[in-house]
Amino acid sequence: MRKFIVMLMSVIMMMSLAACTPTQPKMETTAPDPQVETSTGGASDKVPDPNVEPMEIISIYSQNEDGSGLNQAMDAVDKLTAEALVEKLVEYGVLEKGTKVLKFDSKDGTGTLDLSKAPVKGTKGDLIMLTAVGNTFIENFELDKLKVLVNGKDITSDTVKQGDKDYLEYVKDYKKMG
Repeated sequence: MRKFIVMLMSVIMMMSLAACTPTQPKMETTAPDPQVETSTGGASDKVPDPNVEPMEIISIYSQNEDGSGLNQAMDAVDKLTAEALVEKLVEYGVLEKGTKVLKFDSKDGTGTLDLSKAPVKGTKGDLIMLTAVGNTFIENFELDKLKVLVNGKDITSDTVKQGDKDYLEYVKDYKKMG
């Protein structure tokens, strides 16, 4: 269901962008001389490469400007993998540069993500970071819940205390997280 909604949003966005594209006014022209080859060198000369793999549209969550919640952005990756999502989370500033996926498993709607590091500072930002990672993985991999580990251990700080049985679930009210 989530993939359908993401795809529908993508189609609507592409249609609205196409509708907003300025068009050139029609001009009266004469037929080109068939013996002279003309090329504008513009986008109209480009033919899509049939060998290029299609991109997958993904949803990425990151901290909003005032730090009170999350923003959701649509992006694309060549292939949906845990590594590709972590790279995007690094790009959006959720995770630190150099963060690697040590292991990712999903079974029966439950995922386990083991990262090489996480920016745990003992502040409210820890919860926002975890929620961004959780929502990103849960939505894109269509999970019910996600366990996030760092080097095989639960994440704990002054603001986050995760035990072995603690899992992240999708947070619907991500825009304002108190």
